[in-house]
Amino acid sequence: VMLAAIAAANAHSARAEEPRLAPFIADYDVKYGSMSVGSSRTELRGAAVPGQWLIESRTKASGLAKLIAGGTLVQHSTFELDAGGLRPLSYRFDDGTKKSRHDIALDFDWGAGRVKGIAEGAAVDIAVETDLQDAASMQAFVLLRLNGGTEPGMVAMIEKDSVKYYHYTLLRRERLKTALGELDTLLYRSARDGSTRETLLWYAPALGNVTVQAEQRRDGKKLFQTYIKGYRPGT
Repeated sequence: VMLAAIAAANAHSARAEEPRLAPFIADYDVKYGSMSVGSSRTELRGAAVPGQWLIESRTKASGLAKLIAGGTLVQHSTFELDAGGLRPLSYRFDDGTKKSRHDIALDFDWGAGRVKGIAEGAAVDIAVETDLQDAASMQAFVLLRLNGGTEPGMVAMIEKDSVKYYHYTLLRRERLKTALGELDTLLYRSARDGSTRETLLWYAPALGNVTVQAEQRRDGKKLFQTYIKGYRPGT
């Protein structure tokens, strides 16, 4: 378990670094076990407003999985970035179906100290806390820390109408074979206390620490996996 003091030290170190993010587009194959179930694309780019960024992921099912999830799952976050760190401004999630019962729309009011919106049909109104992220901005937040030479440590993330805490632990450095060739990677484990789920993430420093492989596991059993198949710097 990551001690709160270590998390606080990590947050202070992250703020000491100048913001370091570079736009990119990364494409992935998605599998469930050994079965290919779709593809996804993650894009990080600057927004129209100076100092603001957008990170967006689009996942499209294929094969038999398309019968269950016929549309394109989309999540995106707009966030601001300055010497003080990364703060999400808005988060949107669309599960790709015509119905909106699973969709999420959250807006962060840092001045008022609240997050408000709708999550799966229920109203959300909770207090913000230091370095609070959403499911999309958390990806950029971890990138920012890694690019600044800081451990991700513990990250607070809003899930529907509550805040959960994810601990990022460096497991090892690993030379990984990918569709882009062999890459040196940093393998991290992300998990919540008391949860049987965990995510393993391989970050490639040569690509600005973009994720090149990921595995979701429950009770040690592989669930979804993503494998990078394309990457290019953004503009």
